Amino acid sequence: MSEQVQTAVQPKVVEKSNFKVVGTYCQTMMDERHVKIPRLMEHFHTSKLHKVKNRINAPCSIGMFVDPPNWNEETDKFYWMAAVEVDSYEKVPPDMITKTIPSHLYAVLEYDPSIHDFNPYPYLFDWIVEKGYEPIEGFGFEEYQPYTGKNTKYTLHLPIKTE
Repeated sequence: MSEQVQTAVQPKVVEKSNFKVVGTYCQTMMDERHVKIPRLMEHFHTSKLHKVKNRINAPCSIGMFVDPPNWNEETDKFYWMAAVEVDSYEKVPPDMITKTIPSHLYAVLEYDPSIHDFNPYPYLFDWIVEKGYEPIEGFGFEEYQPYTGKNTKYTLHLPIKTE
């Protein structure tokens, strides 16, 4: 680990209540994610976001990954959802989907791509294991305050449980 990582980034554990999101999604492979995900995020924030009527917690938005069961990062696609939090699923635009994220304990890490030179996902995963937590596989999300483009600062949330 670089000295910058050790001094600038301090993961922590937070409990988050369930919440509802509305947004759009794409399927992608790991080797395509650097093209498909920024394209989806940009399209959602410039062309779709204004259609969401029950939005809360603006300007916060979410980028969420959802892995299929027994996901293999070398051979399997995963879903990425660009979304915002809503207070209800009333008046959901027909070209968008909904998802309820259950209450969980999360390992969280604030990440700024303009100053951090590491991959936050394996870094946080290693921290989870090192601290004696068990990762809950299948999903996680990035929270933006607000989303401003592909180099936006975000807080990574990975669900965990105590062993």
